[in-house]
Amino acid sequence: VGGEVTVNGINLDSLQGDKEIVELLRRFGAEISVGKNCVTAKKSHLKGITVNASQTPDLVPVLAVAASFAEGETLIHNAERLRIKESDRLRETAARLKAFGINVTETADGLKIIGGKPQGTDITSANDHRIVMAFSVMAAYSNGDSSIENAEAINKSYPLFFTLLG
Repeated sequence: VGGEVTVNGINLDSLQGDKEIVELLRRFGAEISVGKNCVTAKKSHLKGITVNASQTPDLVPVLAVAASFAEGETLIHNAERLRIKESDRLRETAARLKAFGINVTETADGLKIIGGKPQGTDITSANDHRIVMAFSVMAAYSNGDSSIENAEAINKSYPLFFTLLG
């Protein structure tokens, strides 16, 4: 907390839409530098943005977490495909943001989030690996203790997540 984090093994030439996280976080105001195969993010003052998630729907849970720490309003739209993933990710993301004390409104195709000061809470995983990853990060930076029931859903995509996070 308060420092920086470097993620190694990043292929920014990938065709995956998830690589857009770098530019989206920069739009939030994050100070990010890109190396040959790594990305470094430094603690930054974030401000709300508007995100068209049509090409990057899997980023919505983690973008919603970033928006929770950002000043002002973030609008995420064109994300209706998230309703048919491992869970209804729009509904599940909104429910968890509310549990952490964040002002969020669920829309037909997205979320409107007013940044605040997330408070620790106990949540469930919705049996969704992306919910577990996003809200583990939120829990780590929230005020107070948190827990995620059934966090083993992470094993679908990233079994080493907690080892590397901790």
